[in-house]
Amino acid sequence: MKNDIRTTVVTAGDRAFAWGALLLVASMRRNGMMHPVIVGTTQWPEVMKHRILSLGGVTLHELPNSRRCVACQKPMMMNLDEIETEWVCWADADAVFVGDCSEWLIGENQEEIIVRKYDPVPPDFTPENLEVWRRDVEHFIGHARSESLYATRMNDPFVVIHRKWRFFLERWYNQMMNVLPDDVGIIMKHGTPYFQTDESVLASLLCFDPEAPVVAETYKANGSVDRSRYYAHFAYNPKPWQMWNSYSLRWHDTLVPVVNWLVEQGIVKQCDLPIPLRKAWWPFCRAAAPLAPWVWRMIKLKRKLFGA
Repeated sequence: MKNDIRTTVVTAGDRAFAWGALLLVASMRRNGMMHPVIVGTTQWPEVMKHRILSLGGVTLHELPNSRRCVACQKPMMMNLDEIETEWVCWADADAVFVGDCSEWLIGENQEEIIVRKYDPVPPDFTPENLEVWRRDVEHFIGHARSESLYATRMNDPFVVIHRKWRFFLERWYNQMMNVLPDDVGIIMKHGTPYFQTDESVLASLLCFDPEAPVVAETYKANGSVDRSRYYAHFAYNPKPWQMWNSYSLRWHDTLVPVVNWLVEQGIVKQCDLPIPLRKAWWPFCRAAAPLAPWVWRMIKLKRKLFGA
């Protein structure tokens, strides 16, 4: 399993996600996953670039300046010419791998894309939004299914696809550039057809593009097959390296071994760690977790009004 390296792992983030990307790649190396990694960066501090490169097998790719969120660069990053492996895996930079997940980075069928289907069906999967998706797919690629192939949409923090589907990744990217605003964030206004931006556009193509890869029936990266090996995604803001929240507390014992490994390997020092990742601050961070969403909203408002 550890020697079956047919996949390049791709991730990306602006400087706020540099620690997330470092933790993600560190979790791979700690678990013997020696796959090549390409990291898209935007305005990263040089020290963070040095740290992630020291993990070995990592290539940095400077992303173009854009007002769109970094998530809109997913298909572009997965389609880079320098990827030489048979498969490519996108992994969001706010997660870690638990155990050796090499097996989950390779598809069983080249005709399939590995991506998780939502269950239950999300509230934005409405007939009205589906009709917008169908019309847009038909407009941009010239044809579309008359009805959605799936009864729900997909979640894309973790995606595995064979390199034969490069044309499909191009369609995903091109459609995002056309249907999303120039300054779009991760999430749009509730009720809009592309509420989850990159994720919604991907779903529109998988549902209505008759030439799209088929979504694999089994999604294994969430630990449904083996609870000792999975991709732990830190959903919701703030992220653990920024501030612990009530949801992310469940991942504390999962993340601490990765942080300790980085220190043991001499890649970071204890004093270099963000305060939420320091052992001495854990009791305070745990107690303050319920307040984190409100504090984070205030921080974002301050940045919006006065700049970073």
